[in-house]
Amino acid sequence: MAGSSYPNRFLDHLTIGGVPITQLHPGEVFWVNGSSVLPVNGVGGTDSGKGTYTHPFATIDYAISQTTASRGDIIAVMPGHTETISAAGGIAADVAGVAIVGTGVGSLRPTITLDTAITASIAVSADNVTLANLIVSANFADITQLVNVTGAECHIDNVEFVATAVNMNWVDVISATGAANTADGLSITNSRAFGVDAANNSFLQITDDIDRLTVTGNRVVHDHANALAMVKQATGKKVLNLSFEDNHYDCLATAVDILFDNDVTTNTGVCKGNSASHADTGTEVLCDVTGAAQIENYGTGVITASGYLLPAADS
Repeated sequence: MAGSSYPNRFLDHLTIGGVPITQLHPGEVFWVNGSSVLPVNGVGGTDSGKGTYTHPFATIDYAISQTTASRGDIIAVMPGHTETISAAGGIAADVAGVAIVGTGVGSLRPTITLDTAITASIAVSADNVTLANLIVSANFADITQLVNVTGAECHIDNVEFVATAVNMNWVDVISATGAANTADGLSITNSRAFGVDAANNSFLQITDDIDRLTVTGNRVVHDHANALAMVKQATGKKVLNLSFEDNHYDCLATAVDILFDNDVTTNTGVCKGNSASHADTGTEVLCDVTGAAQIENYGTGVITASGYLLPAADS
């Protein structure tokens, strides 16, 4: 069969069967399969295997250990793969330039379950790491964060964060916890988080200065009164070249900045096309990011009413 090509390029990224192909990778492809469904003429995953399609590894963390930094290696995780991690950095993305990409759609996307300890997490410490097309599930009470990012240029795309049951939850979904600018270039796109536990705080917590932060196209539900802003940055820290666009946040917060909470005046970037449903009917502030442009953000504190433009349009 003849090959095919596209004459120019694809906008953003190419998606095939629900799997985002985020870039061209000149490196090796390592396969992981913890599912009972075996590849044709293949065997079950084992970390003593070859990491090929027919002889895959069993765990993502072991596959990372077989990659080479900055070569552009891909870890392709097969449909139906399940894996449980029970410690901080149970999956340690500590090799630069590696993409961990799930295959499959819907419930067949690979599922990583965090359990046993509040410190259980996926740790991204290397630069230029991609996480794509995965389900990350909380199966323990008040897990501090599901993904902890301390490397630059981390890209999280099409990842769904879920709670397995009541009181099986996170405090923050994603944290950028390194020193100033260690998480520069962080991009979180097209992802979802659904949690209603009273301990849920934020979708993204940032502990220091950050540059070139992109948070676009995400849907987050923290449907309780104690929820904090969808994105919360530590006191006195700034965000530069922000792209915060087309996100939606459902919560029942009554007296906090709803979408983005920042308290300095030297930020830059744009907050555009975001929306929120909340429970603050008096003094709501959607995006408190002074210095960043505010364009067509909508919110409402009345569940039966349509959102209104906030802040008001310039005349």
